[in-house]
Amino acid sequence: MSSTTTNPGTNTEASTSTSTNPSPSQISSPASSPTSIPAVPVVGPDSASDHATPATTPHRAASLCVPSAGVEEDWKNLYEASFPEDERMPVDLCRSMLAAGNIFLHKSTAADSSLHCFSLVTPMSNFLLLAYIATDQTKRSSGIGSKHMNALIDLLKKSHPNHLGLFLEIESTLEPNLSIADASARKRRLAFYERLGCQRLVGKSYLLPSYSPGLAARHGELLWFDFAALAGNDATLQAVIAEIYTVGYGISTSDPSYVKVVGQFAATSALPEVPSVTKVEEGNKSAAINGGTPPAGTKS
Repeated sequence: MSSTTTNPGTNTEASTSTSTNPSPSQISSPASSPTSIPAVPVVGPDSASDHATPATTPHRAASLCVPSAGVEEDWKNLYEASFPEDERMPVDLCRSMLAAGNIFLHKSTAADSSLHCFSLVTPMSNFLLLAYIATDQTKRSSGIGSKHMNALIDLLKKSHPNHLGLFLEIESTLEPNLSIADASARKRRLAFYERLGCQRLVGKSYLLPSYSPGLAARHGELLWFDFAALAGNDATLQAVIAEIYTVGYGISTSDPSYVKVVGQFAATSALPEVPSVTKVEEGNKSAAINGGTPPAGTKS
C-alpha cells in the first residue's frame, strides 16, 4: 500500500528490508528480507549502489520500463527470489489481475532480453500504489532502479493524468532501537526515493498493518510522487490512507491502526466510500483485493 512501505517496498535500488508483511511499495533483493504491505522491500534498488555508471557499463537497460502481460517467467523468478513467501501475492493471482487490468507490470531489460528490474503498480480510486519493485542484484550498480522509477513515473503521469500520484510505503527510519545495520538500510531506502523527488508524510505516525492474524502493525512511512498539487493536502492524504487500509489491507475502520493513523488528521468532510473488500487467502497468507486489486504496499 505501497506511501513509503515497509515491505517495496516498502520496499529500492534502495533495497527494502526484511519484514513480515508485504507493503504497497516494497523493494526487495533476494538476500534481504522485505517489509511490506506487503513488508519492507527485500530486493530492489539499493540506494547505496544506485549511481549511474559510465556509458560503457555492460548492464545498461536496452528496453526501459516496458509494459508486460506477465506471461514470461523472468519477472516471476525475480519476484519469488526477492520477497518472502508470506509477503508475496500468489503468482497466478498476479497474472489474473494483470489480464484483467487490475495491476500493471513494467519491465526493464538488457539487449539480450535478460531482466534488470520490474515493478507492479495497483490502480486505486484516484491514485496509484507501487506494490512491488525488484532489481537484479548483479545489475544494481548501473543505477537501473532509478532509471526504471523515473520512466515509470513519466508513463503513469501520462496514462493517469487525473490521478493524485504514485504512493508507496517503506519501513520507518524513525523507529526506536533499530540495529545500526537496519537503521542504515532504511535511511538509504528513503534517500533513494527522495533523490527521485518523492514527498514524505511528516509530523504524523504511519503504521503497516499485518496480513497475518495476531501480528502487530509495524512502524512505517508513507511516500508519494506528486501528480497533482492536492496530493499533500491533509484531507486528501486522509482519504488515501483510509483506502490503502480498508481496500489494500482489508482492515476495518475500527481497527487500532486505522483509528490511530487516520485519526491524526483534522476532522474533514466524510471520507469517500471505498469498494467492499474481498479476502483472498492461501495458506497463512491473505491479500485484500478490490475486484482484483492487490494488497496495498510497496515491496521493493
